[in-house]
Amino acid sequence: MKNFMFFLMLMIGFSSCQEDQKPLINNSINEQEENSLLYMREEEKLAQDVYMHAYSKYGILAFQNIAESENQHVNAILNLMEIHQIQDPLIGSETPGKFTLPEIQTLYQDLITKVNLSLEDALLAGMLIEDFDIYDLENALKDIGNASIQRIYQSLQCGSMNHLRAFENLIRSSNISYTPVYISQSDYEDIINSTQLSCNN
Repeated sequence: MKNFMFFLMLMIGFSSCQEDQKPLINNSINEQEENSLLYMREEEKLAQDVYMHAYSKYGILAFQNIAESENQHVNAILNLMEIHQIQDPLIGSETPGKFTLPEIQTLYQDLITKVNLSLEDALLAGMLIEDFDIYDLENALKDIGNASIQRIYQSLQCGSMNHLRAFENLIRSSNISYTPVYISQSDYEDIINSTQLSCNN
């Protein structure tokens, strides 16, 4: 009986050691990752605001649908910020055209000016936004080690590729063309010639 009890205690101790050796997932974030989330929060809101303005001006349903998708992107970023206790610089504001980053504020004004020129220019502005988003997310992912942020950024990039395809179909039917400014021509062609994807946040 004593031998059995000793064996049982030995096995329990061994199991405990095995549990301790399981790898732990590090879900902490560093300063660079925090700054990246703060930037993406405003960049995604910029897209939403520009598309809602374009929809109100031209009534093209694609602008509204993509704006709603951008709103989901914003919420995904905000959820991550809440999890990591990062204060929202916009304090949850949904006021169109309101940003804290000067470069985002300037870009918003430039895009609104372009949207106001014509429907064709509004569609090209949409292409530029998605081109910019895909490029930014690709570069951000190179420096992100946090698994949760990686998953969200990959999902956002997938969504931006879908948006780019949608806008490309619209400009093609309008007999206008777009030359990528941020991503390479080959990457652009790969995206627009592939099928729409299911992107999960």
